[in-house]
Order: sequence, then C-alpha cells, then structure tokens
Amino acid sequence: MLLYSKKNELQIFFYTSLIMYLVHCSLKDMKWIMNSNCMPMKVNTPMIIVSAFSPVDTSTSDGNRRLLASDHLRNLCKTAGTVKQNSTTYSPAIILPGCHDTLSAKIFANAGAEALFVSGFGISASRLGQPDAGVVTQTEMEEAAKSIIQSVGRPMSIPIIVDGDTGYGSPSNIRRTVRGLASIGAAAITIEDQMFPKRCTYAAGSGVNIVPIEEASERIKAAMEAQRDCRMIDGTDILIIARTDCRAALGLQEAIERCKIFESLGADVIYAENLQSRDEYLELRSSLKEDTIMMLAQVQLFPPTRYEQDNGLNDEDQNLFTAKEIGEMRYSLGLFGVTALQATVHALDSTAKVMLADSRKGGLITDSSKVLMSTFSDVKDAISFSDIDEFESRL
Repeated sequence: MLLYSKKNELQIFFYTSLIMYLVHCSLKDMKWIMNSNCMPMKVNTPMIIVSAFSPVDTSTSDGNRRLLASDHLRNLCKTAGTVKQNSTTYSPAIILPGCHDTLSAKIFANAGAEALFVSGFGISASRLGQPDAGVVTQTEMEEAAKSIIQSVGRPMSIPIIVDGDTGYGSPSNIRRTVRGLASIGAAAITIEDQMFPKRCTYAAGSGVNIVPIEEASERIKAAMEAQRDCRMIDGTDILIIARTDCRAALGLQEAIERCKIFESLGADVIYAENLQSRDEYLELRSSLKEDTIMMLAQVQLFPPTRYEQDNGLNDEDQNLFTAKEIGEMRYSLGLFGVTALQATVHALDSTAKVMLADSRKGGLITDSSKVLMSTFSDVKDAISFSDIDEFESRL
C-alpha cells in the first residue's frame, strides 16, 4: 500500500513538472509528448497547453511571443480615430481597401496598405461572376481568404479582415466559420444580421431582410463563444466585428440599439452599414463607449467626374468621407469595400471594347487615352517574380 502511494506521488510530481516545463518552453519545437504509460509517442502537430483564464500566447523558437494578426489589428485601431498625443486633433482612420482576389490584395499591400478586407461582394464577383446575394459559400470564402493571407497577410504582416456574412447558418455553422478563419490567420471576421440568403445592402436598399434582434444577438454570442474556443482549444485568435445592416429597413434607432447590444456582448468592433449622414454616424458613435472600436463603410456609387457632371451630382449626394473625416468622427476603420472592384470592372470593360472593336485592326492597345496599361515588368513586380528568382538562385 505504501509503495502504491509513493508511485502515485512520483507520477503526480513528474506530470506537474512536465506541464510547468512545457508552459515555459517553446512548444513550437516539441516533437514528443508522454502518453498515460509514460512512454514516448511521436506526434506531427504542435501540442498547445492553454490557460483557462487568458488567450493563448503563441511562442517562437526563442521563447518570444509571436504577434498574432488579431493583436496587430487591435494595436492599429488603438491610435486610429483617437486624439493625437499633445494635440486636440484626431488621427485619421485606417484606410481598409476591399480586395476581391489575391492579385488585388498584393497590389494594395505593395502600395502600403495597413490592413485589408476580403470582400464577400468582391469574391462572389471575381470567383463566381455572381452577385453578392448569398451565393458564395463558407468554404469558398475561406479558400479565397487563405490565398490572400498566405500571399500578403503573413509575409508582410498585414492584418486581413474577412467578410463572414451571416456566419453561414446555425450557431454551430458560425462556430465553424469563425474557427476556420482563425486557423488560417485571419485577423477579424464580420458577422451581420441579415436573413439568409443575404444581399448587398446598397443593392437591396430598404428591401433588405433583417433577422429579429434576438437572433442577431444569438449570432454574436455564438461568434464570441467560437472566439473563446479559438483561444482555449485551437491556440489561435480572431477579432469579432459585429455588424448590423438594419438602418435602411428599420431606421437609425434600431441600428443604435443593436450596436449597443453587440457592444454589451463583448464584440471587439462595432459596424453599422449604410447610415445616411454624418449626423447619424456621430449619433451612433456617441451612443457607445468611448473606447469601443468602430468601423465605417462606404461605397462610392459613381465616379467623381463625368457621371457627376452629367447628372448634376457631387460627393455630398453620396455622404462620402475621407480617412481624416472618418477619424474625426472617432471611427478607427474606414472600409472602401468595392472601390478596387469598380476600378477593375471599368479597366477590363474599356480594354475589351478597344481590343474587340475591329476584328481586322483590333487586338493591340495603341491609344493610351482609351486604355491605360501597366508595363509587363510592372506586372512581374506585382506578382513577385523576383521572389521566385531569388529562391531558385539559392539552390
């Protein structure tokens, strides 16, 4: 009996010591763990031990903490849309370009973008040639986001926010969506309150279909619980951006009420789509806590020159704001979700018309006033041919 007790004591001491060692060492380099019989067992995936009270710290091989994409985005937002040090002016909002494929993401990244947004509208258009009407699937969005994150997110340390639409179904679907995007390194995901299948708010207008406030709250609760699973089980992290699209259908006060509920549920960022004026954005901002991170999205419905002149319109008719103005309203993120897609559609349309205008003389671009082209060298630079050349030179 005495021998049995001492054996148990030794086992307890051994496992306690092992756990303390693993918590303080680099888990990334672990090749072996001990099974219940104290025999070595080889594993192919990193073993992660998680505190029940705090998010995971992902460590590098030298024991230092690796900054997660969610941390990077959170740190960026701390200074955007806030009062500058020793000043009374506000910092500009972070310009958040929407990208519709990996090429558009790389071009914005090379131009110095601080963060990027994987647009559901853009992915549906570029990947499927279909409208933003609930057609693109969860797996298609995740695959598109993964390519973008692998290409520019991780190599260039640019946080990538992914459009999560409605979460693609039940609370369990939302959990899968959140954890899936966290696993590929997304910094944040948006979850909205439209009925499925959803539609682009700007296209649907007042006809947008919105779920009851109780269901909207359940979606955010599910996303927050999934975030907890990311941290406690998966060793990943992702920010939750709670979005309401209800303004056009249900009015400003309903939008404010939903945002206040999302805030109370612990959402990391609050986002109300398609508010109608600067005053509305200011009223929403003042209704929430000072330190709540907020996002403002806008669509430039028509270009700033010819269309406006022909139709007697100007920027005020669109309620458009610069990054400086968005920051002054105390919003940290300024989303320009489909600007790149609009420019791409125009460029391709112009090129197609010139190339195919005359079957005998067409094909070549001979007039730069009609079609602007990059040089082939610029195209090579955009897709990092030099990186391949440098790698192969080391072989």
